[in-house]
Amino acid sequence: MVSGKKIAAAVSVTALVAGLSYMAYFDYKRRNDRQFRRKLRRDRKKVEKTATKISSPSIDEISDLAMELLGKVASEPMPQSPEDKEQFFMAQVSKGEALSSSGASAYPEAACCFFQALKVYPNPVELVMIYQKTTPDAVFKLVMAMMAQEVKQKQARYFDVFPPRDSNVRIKDKSKMEGKTKYKHSEDGVKSDVVVPNRALFATKGVEQGEVVYEEESVVSALLPCAQNGKFCYHCLRAVAEEKAETESTEDVEEKVEETESTESTEDVEKKVEETEPVEETKKSSATFECEKCHDAVYCSEKCRQDAYDAYHQFLCPSSNKTAREFAELTQKSHELAPILIAKFFGTLVDREKKKEIARALGVSDKGDTDEYTTWEHLEIMRYLELIPTASDATALHKLGEVMSASVPGLNEFVTGERYTMLKGKLDYNAFTVHTEGVVPKETPETHVSDTMRDDHTKSAVGISMYLISSHIAHDCDPNVQIVFPDGTDKAAVKALKSIAADEELRISYVDPQQSVEERQKQLQALYRIKCACKKCEADLEAAKAEAAAAPAAEDKAETVEEKSAEAVKTIDPNDEGTPSFAAVAASPTPVSAVEDKAEVVEEPEASPLKTIDPSDEGTPSFAAVAASPSPVEAKAEEAEKPEAETDEEEYETEESSDNE
Repeated sequence: MVSGKKIAAAVSVTALVAGLSYMAYFDYKRRNDRQFRRKLRRDRKKVEKTATKISSPSIDEISDLAMELLGKVASEPMPQSPEDKEQFFMAQVSKGEALSSSGASAYPEAACCFFQALKVYPNPVELVMIYQKTTPDAVFKLVMAMMAQEVKQKQARYFDVFPPRDSNVRIKDKSKMEGKTKYKHSEDGVKSDVVVPNRALFATKGVEQGEVVYEEESVVSALLPCAQNGKFCYHCLRAVAEEKAETESTEDVEEKVEETESTESTEDVEKKVEETEPVEETKKSSATFECEKCHDAVYCSEKCRQDAYDAYHQFLCPSSNKTAREFAELTQKSHELAPILIAKFFGTLVDREKKKEIARALGVSDKGDTDEYTTWEHLEIMRYLELIPTASDATALHKLGEVMSASVPGLNEFVTGERYTMLKGKLDYNAFTVHTEGVVPKETPETHVSDTMRDDHTKSAVGISMYLISSHIAHDCDPNVQIVFPDGTDKAAVKALKSIAADEELRISYVDPQQSVEERQKQLQALYRIKCACKKCEADLEAAKAEAAAAPAAEDKAETVEEKSAEAVKTIDPNDEGTPSFAAVAASPTPVSAVEDKAEVVEEPEASPLKTIDPSDEGTPSFAAVAASPSPVEAKAEEAEKPEAETDEEEYETEESSDNE
């Protein structure tokens, strides 16, 4: 029987002979076969070109190579269980490190290994930061290019799967529908090849007036400072139940007043009544849940308290550490909710991805949480305002990194100043005001915030929130839908204000539609950079133009009336004997009242002309007599009273004559 050693020796000898034979054949072909030599040169040049391309590539070359590599790994199966994922991850990382040390020609395959390991790692952002520090620069750029190309491919099919079909809406590009393509321009006005989509939300079926089109949970929300008074939930914004404190009834107060009336003065009793009038006081309900550390964050249920703690409050609680307290003070002084919302967003993002992984590991099917898109990928699709970074933004970003670096590893490297400004711009453009039926204290200079929110001012504002689907609804001053909050929380419902047909665009009002067209357009331009040209604005502008054109005609008419009134007033000449006296003119009615008192004017006697008074003339009455003489109006009154006066004189004379007799 042949031993194992002999077999191994035979195999080794055979392999050696085969190797020597191939070397001899290769050398023979290289020396005598011209085509073989050409093929060798082509292959060598191809390898050198690939190595040069990888070591110092252009952006286009990296993108093309990334697309090629992405197609190569797309068909490879991925592990599902946590144990399989861990083994797969370790194998891919080890293989990638070995290939990276082999030289530039092995960089593409190394990038594929690192990319595959990235897809199964629970915290991709953290792993990207590790890659940046440990892998060759060319390999890292290639991995990032593969990630970017994958994102583009996912974005291309994004609107095929989102929004969900049961939401009864669909996102469409109006530019493609209307055949109008809009291109992006640089700061100097040069047109680029980047197409700017004009997306909007359309109904997939008919909806009657008053019906709810769809409902949607918020991505992130926060209470307004004026509502942070312990009466609203810090997580879902619901009004926290309150119970009235025990107060004295009016009858009890009156009985106490009656007991004191006999011993106290009236003033003391009245003062006591004012002081003892029943006043309703409120206190936190026994059902209220609050943070055990800061006692400021109040919640409506234990679920809200736990969800808030898991997502963000564990590192945002001002009483947890000094850094969190400084961050809270900074946001309060800046009068902005954006830093708080961004901090909540990243905490919620990590928490949701963890829950997705747990759901996948347990085999739990949840359509809302196990889709292929992360919250960050949803956010990247949204529009945003291009803002100019400020010193306040830089300070807030620095504090944000200090607060969340322990809970979200790699956040400082990922959230750059540019990304922070972009996130702030997305909040400013897409955030909604959350309304409530409860009573919210009025905003004061201390509680005022400068954040932009879509608000139609139908009810009291309690908070600010952002939504994935509703963010795509366009503005119209005559909207056909409205955002309402039927549960009293930040969960939104889109309600039809009019009958909506299938494939009809949904429109809301970003501002108060009851304002004048000038105020609406001023706010839309300042807050959203929108030049509204809706039908309502066009009609209101036409009406304003017509009113402005009619204004001069009304002024001309008023001037004509004034001229006619002036002509009715004649110039008084004292030398004219026919001119009435100054007293008569002053007493005469104005041209307007003359029309009303026409009958009275006709009955009045004409005023006598003024005469020159000569004291030496005995027939001329004295100045005192003239002054004492009645005016024409008074004379008329005396004539009316004359019969009665004569009767009195007769009676007086009769009585006097009888006395004389």
